[in-house]
Amino acid sequence: MPSIKPPRLRPGDTIAVVCPAGPVVPFERIASGVARLEARGHRVKVGRHVAGRHGPFAGPDEARLEDLNGFLRDPDVRMILAARGGYGTPRLLEGIDYDAARRDPKLVVGYSDITALQLALLAKSGLATISGPMAAVEFAATPDPFTEDHFWRLVTGDPSAWELHNAPGHPAVALRGGVAEGVLLGGCLSLVTTVAGTPYLPDTRGALLVLEDIHERWHRVDRMLVQLRLGGILGGLAGMVLGQFTHCRAAEPGDPTVGIAAIAAEVTAGMGFPMLAEFDYGHEARKLSLPWGVRARLDADDGSIRLLESPVS
Repeated sequence: MPSIKPPRLRPGDTIAVVCPAGPVVPFERIASGVARLEARGHRVKVGRHVAGRHGPFAGPDEARLEDLNGFLRDPDVRMILAARGGYGTPRLLEGIDYDAARRDPKLVVGYSDITALQLALLAKSGLATISGPMAAVEFAATPDPFTEDHFWRLVTGDPSAWELHNAPGHPAVALRGGVAEGVLLGGCLSLVTTVAGTPYLPDTRGALLVLEDIHERWHRVDRMLVQLRLGGILGGLAGMVLGQFTHCRAAEPGDPTVGIAAIAAEVTAGMGFPMLAEFDYGHEARKLSLPWGVRARLDADDGSIRLLESPVS
C-alpha cells in the first residue's frame, strides 16, 4: 500500500488545532494545550469553531468540516492536531478535501474518534497519519513523560522512535507467537468497525491491525471483532496487536469478565498470524504513538513493533 509521507515537524512550524468530533468542556483545556505547544516554540492556529456545541458534537458538521478543510488547504500549517475525540468524525468523511491532503501532505494527529478521519485520509488520499496525543487531552496538562517523549521523537523524524516497546515494567503479552511484516493500520475498534465495508477503510490485506477501545461492554467488543471476521478483514491480516481496552466490562454486574485476550483468541481461532496483547497504545495516559500507513515488523515473542520506514519525509 503506497502512502504519502508528511514532512517532519520542524522547530517553529505551525500547528493547527481542530475539533472534528465532540466538544471540549471546559474550553480552557484547549487554551492550556495551545500554551504548551507554544512553549515548545510552535505557532498555533485554532479553528474558528472549536468552541462550538451542537448536541454531542463540537458544532454542526458544516462548521467542523470548515475548520478541518481550511487547515488541510492552509500552506502554513504543518500539523493538524485534534483537540479531543468523542464522536462525530465519521459524519465528516464524505466532505473532506482529500485532494488538498494529497497536494500538501501534513501531519494529522489524534486517536479515539479521530481513527475514522485517519483511515479515510489513508484510503482516499494515501496520507500516512499519526495516532497520538491530543491538544485538549494529554497536552491540556503535563503529559506522561513516556508518551510525550515518544510522540515528539516520532513526528520530528528521530529514528530512535521506530522501536516500539512498552514502558518499563509493563511487558506486552504474546497470545500467538511469531514475526510478521505489514502496513500498520487500526485505532479505536468501534471506529474501525464503523468504516468497515465503506470506501474509507484502507486495504487491510497483509496489514498489521492494531486495536484498542474504551467504555465498551465485552459482548460488544466480541460483536465488533466478529463483524470484522465475517467481513473478511481478520482472515487477511499479517498480524494483530491488542492495545488498551480501558474501562471495558461485562454487560451486567455479576457476569463473568471475559477480557480482550480471550475474546480475540476465540474470534481469530484458526488464523495463524502472530498476535500481541497488552500493548501500550490506546486511551491510557501512558501510550506509544503509532503511524498508520507505514510498514512495520511485529515480533510477538519479543513484544515489540519496529517501523521499517520513516512515517515522515
